[in-house]
Amino acid sequence: MKILQKEIHQLLNLYKFKKLIKAENLNRKLIHNYPKVVILYNILGLILTEQNRVNEAIEIYEKGIKFNPEYAMIYNNLGTIYKSKAEYKRAENYYKKSISLDNKISEPHNNLGSLYLTLNKIKKAELSFKRSLAIDSKFYISYYNLGILYKNLGKFDEAKVHLLKSIELNTNFYSAHRTLSQLIKYKKDDDHLALLKKIYHNSKKNNEQNPDIIFALGKAMEDIKDYDNSFKYYKEANYLRRKQINFSVEKEKNEFDNIKKIFNENLFKKYANLGNLNSSAIFIVGMPRSGTTLVEQIISSHPKVFGGDELYFLPDLIKNNFYMNYGKLLLKQNNNIKKKDLKLIGQKYINDLMKISNKSEKVTDKLPINFKWIGLIKLILPNSIIIHCVRNSKDNCLSIFKNFFANKSLNFAYNLDEITDFYNLYHDLIKHWKKTLPKFIVDIEYEQIIENPEQQIRNLIEKCNLDWNKNCLKFYENKRLIKTASDIQARKKIYKSSINSWKNYKKNLQNSFQKLPN
Repeated sequence: MKILQKEIHQLLNLYKFKKLIKAENLNRKLIHNYPKVVILYNILGLILTEQNRVNEAIEIYEKGIKFNPEYAMIYNNLGTIYKSKAEYKRAENYYKKSISLDNKISEPHNNLGSLYLTLNKIKKAELSFKRSLAIDSKFYISYYNLGILYKNLGKFDEAKVHLLKSIELNTNFYSAHRTLSQLIKYKKDDDHLALLKKIYHNSKKNNEQNPDIIFALGKAMEDIKDYDNSFKYYKEANYLRRKQINFSVEKEKNEFDNIKKIFNENLFKKYANLGNLNSSAIFIVGMPRSGTTLVEQIISSHPKVFGGDELYFLPDLIKNNFYMNYGKLLLKQNNNIKKKDLKLIGQKYINDLMKISNKSEKVTDKLPINFKWIGLIKLILPNSIIIHCVRNSKDNCLSIFKNFFANKSLNFAYNLDEITDFYNLYHDLIKHWKKTLPKFIVDIEYEQIIENPEQQIRNLIEKCNLDWNKNCLKFYENKRLIKTASDIQARKKIYKSSINSWKNYKKNLQNSFQKLPN
């Protein structure tokens, strides 16, 4: 057994340092030699999951369970896979099974908490994170998750305490540094700024740079008005992040062109008002960082509105009903849609909304990228409302460049030329929607809200077919959960510092921004 322990140690090191092919080969060899050792199945499942081979990982975990159905961590890891597949009930059951088998492991409690946070079950999420810490007071990830939860709720002081504790336990937990940086208004002598610089220089020396730390430094330098160094850090962070993801402007252009060909005036005439006629959905769309979170915060302050945040109901419906396996739109130019399907798909969306809406009359869906699907929304939910958020293109693109996004549909966000190319695709598609669907889209300009808030907010509420309510002027008092990158800004009163903020970086941006529309 000593030989096996030594080989498992070697295997874990290969996994830790992302040498996944070598790790997989050694793992399979060990399983062949020791077919009843369940930890080997658990490790191989992790290795396969890391390679995004989740269905293979599920098979391996299930084989491990056959040898030992009492091995708690396999159920935990199955829960994590099903959470990634958005099979939330199944994920919850696996986490609970793991906990029932061994109540003294922090990780399943923490992961169950993350699942509940995804589902907006805040009290259950908080309780799960705290149970994780009761088992292991040094489990820094649960402190981090509590920090995220409190930040999303606008409890910024509590968020800071938990993020700092997470960093205290693991100084190299870079995500916690980046999240904490969003809560700090830095000064030159700030302790956390000194720590960020120290980590940055050490990581550079060891060739282990991390984009989270460098995004945080970009933010800190911006706070102290050192815009040259701020841009230097933002550029470096984006360069590192861009290397981690896949993105093709050409692929996006092909999809946008395909959408415009399919969703034409003839299609809308042929299928007019055949979808579900429910009028409860308010879609808030536009480029990321265009003011969508602020607009949702305003609208959801109305007592008849539930703020849904960034919902993936529509993209999931599109993926399941309109796309082939290889990622091409299934709809063709011959418009061969079954009329009854439009109503059924619209009803499925409304059913999903009703599950989260607390029986509210209206529900906001604030997934900015849904601007791509305004035509499809018109087909399946013709009575829904489309609020399109517009912002100065230069401010908008700079704000994207300054942020780290987990959402894979925003992989254009880490290169200035790709950001501006994508912005132009978006701008062109919006013109197409306005031509083919006149009067369906309501524009709301970010700068107009800032300059003339009461008039613009009254107009916005009227466009949503809602009676006036004064709570909408006090949107900053709205205590709802906000999970987007704008969660801090949306809880502030109206401020003007974000208008023309691109000019602070003008000399570094002019070449890329020449391509943008005025």
